[in-house]
Amino acid sequence: MQNLDQIRADNALMACGQQPVPAGRAPVKPVTDTAVNRLPALIVNNGLLATAAFAEKKGDELLCAMDAVAWHLADSRVGRLPTNRTTTRGLTEHLIANNSQALRLAAAEALNFLTYLKRYAS
Repeated sequence: MQNLDQIRADNALMACGQQPVPAGRAPVKPVTDTAVNRLPALIVNNGLLATAAFAEKKGDELLCAMDAVAWHLADSRVGRLPTNRTTTRGLTEHLIANNSQALRLAAAEALNFLTYLKRYAS
């Protein structure tokens, strides 16, 4: 059984296109370092939902990075989102309908994942 750090690193490598996504999981578009570097500060200062809304309006690069976060949170090994909510829109819809604890846990896990994603993005 893998721990969360191993899962985060594994998902970050896949989100950066450095290793293939296993069969049965939704594909994810590769992310760029410029978009990934902006997300942690946005989440800390504005919250996960506001950052998701901003990413949807701002353009492809930031949206791809936010989609990678949603994709990670929807991983069955992580379990912060249902496995069919792998996009920014799915993340937003699920967390709006859920309680504040689910939102806090998702935001904390998103920040932890982004520490790995920042290291691998290019």
